Amino acid sequence: MDAAIGVAPHIPVSTAVLMYHYVRPDDAPARVGAGRVDLVSFGAQLDALSRYATIVGWPEVSAALDGGPPLPPDAVVLTFDDGHDDHHRYVLPMLAERKLPGIFFVMAREPGEGLTVAHRIHVLLAYLNASELRDAVVDALRPADQIRFRQAEAEHAPDAFDDPVDDVKWVLQRDLMDVAGPVLSTMVERLVGPEPDVADALFLDTRQVRELHAAGMTIGGHTHGHHWMDWLSRDAAVQEVAASAAYLRALGPSSGWPFAYPYGAAPPDPAALLAPAGFRAAFVATGSSRSDRYRLGRVDAESLGPDPIRHRAAVQSRSDP
Repeated sequence: MDAAIGVAPHIPVSTAVLMYHYVRPDDAPARVGAGRVDLVSFGAQLDALSRYATIVGWPEVSAALDGGPPLPPDAVVLTFDDGHDDHHRYVLPMLAERKLPGIFFVMAREPGEGLTVAHRIHVLLAYLNASELRDAVVDALRPADQIRFRQAEAEHAPDAFDDPVDDVKWVLQRDLMDVAGPVLSTMVERLVGPEPDVADALFLDTRQVRELHAAGMTIGGHTHGHHWMDWLSRDAAVQEVAASAAYLRALGPSSGWPFAYPYGAAPPDPAALLAPAGFRAAFVATGSSRSDRYRLGRVDAESLGPDPIRHRAAVQSRSDP
C-alpha cells in the first residue's frame, strides 16, 4: 500500500461533492421511473457553480488527499454514478462547453450482460407504480421467498423511507436480490423488451466510456453487479472491486482511481478492500465527511434544484448519518 494513503486529507469540510445519476430530458431514449435532474436545471446548476464556486476534478482531489495543495474552500466536485447513456449524450457536451471536469463512476459491464437488479427496477417503474411492482414480484415468488420478502419488509418498517418507491427498492435490491433478480428480468422482457437491448440503450458502451476518458473526464470504479458492498461476503466484495480495477486498467495504464459504493453502502473495512486494488479514495452517498478518504460524503444534486449556491450552507452543514 502506498504510504500516502496514511496522509491526512487536505480537503476542507466546505467542499461540496455533488452526486448525479440520471441527467436527461423527458424524451430520453431509455425510459426509467427514477429521479432525475432535467437538462435545464443541470445547465443552471453548472452556470451557478461556475460563477460562485470553484469546480475541481479528480487530479486536484487526489493531490489534496495525498498531502498536496489543499482544495479551495469553495471547491465543488461533480460526480456521476452508474455509467448511464445520459452521461455521454447530455452531460459530456454540457461539461465540455463550459470546460468543466467530472468524475464518472462506471460499472464494469460488457454489452449483452443485461441490467442490474437496481436498473431493472428503474426501468419497470416507468410502467408500474411502487405498489404494482411490489405485488407483481411477490406474486411471482415461491411461497418460502414470499415469507422472506414479508419478513424483510417488517424488519425494514421501523426505518421506512418517506417514499414508498424507496421502501420497495430497499427490499428488492438488498434482502431479496438473489430471488427477485430473475423475476424482475422476466418482467422487463414482458413489459419493455429484450433485456440486453434495454441495457444497451440505458448504459454507456465502450466507445462512449473511452470518449469520456479522452475528453479529460475521470472514470472511476462502481463494481460490476451494483451490489450493496456491506451486504456481500468478503470474497464477493473482492471480486466486485477486482472487476472494476480490471475495467479501468483496460482504458489505459493508470492507478489511483476513485471509487463510489453502489447505494453509498461502504463495506466494514473499505481501505483494506480498495487500496490494494489501486483505488485511492471512495465516495458514499450522503454526509460531508472529508477526514476518511474511503468514506467521502456527497450530496444528491436532485435535492438542490437549479440554484445550488442557495443551498450551499445546508450542504456544508450536513454530517454523516
